[in-house]
Amino acid sequence: MIEVSRSKQIDKVKLSLDSDKFNYFLAQSLNKVTSHRSLQQLAKTLADHFIQNQIEIRNKSNQQRQRQNALPQIVRRSQQSIKVLPKPPRIEPRQSQIPLNKVPFTILEPQYSYLLGGGNNHELIKRIMDTRREWHQCKSTTRVHFRWQQSNIGYKYYKMNAYNPHRSLVNHFEFHQEISNKKNLLLNMTAFCESIHRNVFDILPLTFVIDFNDSQIESQLVAFLNYYNQYSPNPVSQEELLLKKQEIKKKLRIPPSKDRKFIDYQMKDTFLGDDYLWLLKPTGLNRGRGINVFNNLDQLTDLLIEYTSGVSEKHIETPNEKIYQGIIIKSPSFVVQKYIEKPLLINNRKFDIRVWVLVDQELNCYFFKEGYIRTASEDFVTNDVNNLFIHLTNNAIQKYSQKYGDQEAGNQLSFDQIQKIFKNKIDFRQTVVKKMKEIAFLAMSSVGTKINRNNRRNCMEIFGFDYFLDEKFNLYLIEVNTNPCIEESSPLLAQLIPRMLDDAYILTLDLIFNISREKVSPFPVKGYQNNENMWQLLGSLKDQAIYQ
Repeated sequence: MIEVSRSKQIDKVKLSLDSDKFNYFLAQSLNKVTSHRSLQQLAKTLADHFIQNQIEIRNKSNQQRQRQNALPQIVRRSQQSIKVLPKPPRIEPRQSQIPLNKVPFTILEPQYSYLLGGGNNHELIKRIMDTRREWHQCKSTTRVHFRWQQSNIGYKYYKMNAYNPHRSLVNHFEFHQEISNKKNLLLNMTAFCESIHRNVFDILPLTFVIDFNDSQIESQLVAFLNYYNQYSPNPVSQEELLLKKQEIKKKLRIPPSKDRKFIDYQMKDTFLGDDYLWLLKPTGLNRGRGINVFNNLDQLTDLLIEYTSGVSEKHIETPNEKIYQGIIIKSPSFVVQKYIEKPLLINNRKFDIRVWVLVDQELNCYFFKEGYIRTASEDFVTNDVNNLFIHLTNNAIQKYSQKYGDQEAGNQLSFDQIQKIFKNKIDFRQTVVKKMKEIAFLAMSSVGTKINRNNRRNCMEIFGFDYFLDEKFNLYLIEVNTNPCIEESSPLLAQLIPRMLDDAYILTLDLIFNISREKVSPFPVKGYQNNENMWQLLGSLKDQAIYQ
């Protein structure tokens, strides 16, 4: 046992020690003590060593405490002989003088990458993206956040699902062809109009499908030939018509089919004229490519043979040169559309109307509040089917005319200008623009369940809608383009198109990636506030609800 003489010292040490530490040490030592005296002696030695060590530590702590208590007295005794100098002003170091290890930590803004395809004035997209400081252009498709190109070739839609944590946006829907393909537009609109008890040819011009990939190609062709002969200014007898059908089917190598199609539609008088013109259009092209005007069945047959075999893109003849596109067009699918031979004219020239329609990532449908008028360069006549500068108003064609821009900059007019031109006949904005909105939403509703049928996440698209007015101000939807031209070919378009794109990205790109924008648009448009979004919400394609 430990002597009684040391017990008082142990108690004194325990007062200044951590009792848990002391008891732990003794427990580890004394619990092992047995009846052997050698082990008792070992336990006593260890306890003495521990106590002595703790006493030395306590003494050193007391000495340090005494020195600290005496320090203020030394300072007071020496203050009379020490001259206290004023504290020098603090000099802030320059930015470049801050050591690297002293640079304050800052949180960097999130950075997103975008990839641009070439063509169709893609530099404008870059200018618009440059106004968003969170974005930078890249050249790789790896982990890109926004991708813009003229078509959706190469888009990996299967990765755009709710299970993929990487956010990305593309500028085309997976199945946009449901409305941008001329054949699909007709079929979808026909089915939708039947469901709402409307005649599709009150919205679209009279149109027939001729698809050589369809097993019903014979019935399609026969339906057109019967209707063609019915309204022809020079109809033939049924015997002659039968022989003509057999001749055409033999030249085109069309197999027989069992079904028979009939179109029961009274052609409007504005579609009829002295020359009985029709249009042949390949179903998958835009910007006027592959469109031909014909006024007899022999011309139609020759055109079908050429395009099904493959033909060099039709050249554009000017007095000084022939302009070739240098691309072989081969198409098995066509629409045959009745030419409106009594159109509404501006200064004796044809025109059509281009507007933009946006479908966002939530399948909301928007209409841009401004569009433009595209005029022909040549005076309108129906007895010259080969002069494309008379019949097709696409800028891609008209820009080659020697008269291009003679009457309007870029052969284009604004809505305000056409409002003044027809002010004594119709209120263009209140009547025509309102009707265009109605038709646009109806057309998009016909494919509302189809363009994103696989529920891909974060797709959006801007469509170009082309309309036509006849001389009685009846409005028709000509076609819908998936890659509308964004060339700034006139001062009007240089004002409208950048704002149209920027406002569209505010509704799509900025919302998806939580981008905060300045309220003032860098792309002003006359007649509109700079903090106003010029896209008007028409409705939702999910439930076909119309927002007034």
